[in-house]
Amino acid sequence: MNTKPLDVLLVLAALASPVALTPAEDTAASKKENAPAPASIPLEITIDTTEAPEMAEWAAQAKELCLKNYVMILGHLGAEGFTPPDKVKIVFKNMRGVANASGRTITCAAAWFKEHPDDYGAVIHELCHVAQSYRSRVPSWVTEGIADYVRWFHYEPPDKRPKVNPRRAKHTDSYRTTAAFFDWIVRSKDKTFVTRLNASCRAGKYKPELFQEYAGKMVEELWAEFIVSIGGTPGGKRARI
Repeated sequence: MNTKPLDVLLVLAALASPVALTPAEDTAASKKENAPAPASIPLEITIDTTEAPEMAEWAAQAKELCLKNYVMILGHLGAEGFTPPDKVKIVFKNMRGVANASGRTITCAAAWFKEHPDDYGAVIHELCHVAQSYRSRVPSWVTEGIADYVRWFHYEPPDKRPKVNPRRAKHTDSYRTTAAFFDWIVRSKDKTFVTRLNASCRAGKYKPELFQEYAGKMVEELWAEFIVSIGGTPGGKRARI
């Protein structure tokens, strides 16, 4: 069986700033304020497009963006004493869905990225999962919310940030909704919230009481306050103006 040689690139990411390098400008000051600075990070990314050779060029660009943004990701998801993964494999498959991460391997659905060639953020999201490196059970809405927080509030441009419907949303909706909720907590309660929450999840110490410990209130109370902040009422209805 003929196989395509794997494309391997070793990059030493010398840290200048935890700010993301994105296709569009973002507010650098807020990123610097929220992200602790990690040390320089060696990262080796292997790309495998054997099943979808037509994705080779797109994959190369995705790899470059991952390499450029890994320091930023670890600025939010790193922790003292944590040794981040230094080898990552990105594989393109003929499969359904978008992408997923297992250990240090990111698997991407070739068809999705053919149809959505601007969706590099989905790969950044999966690289966040690699950096999370959880070894014990964490509620999926927390796991996905943290990864999407980094993606939508520190990688994607501001005009793409998620809008939450106060009438229908719940904090456990995961992904963009939970990401927006976590961003509000970071901005209004504690700028280290996501970093601390992520570190506890990685250490196998997640518990609902962490919201009280890190942000001053239980999660339901914080959610009710967040809903009010976006024009709703604690019961989920939009407030009359």
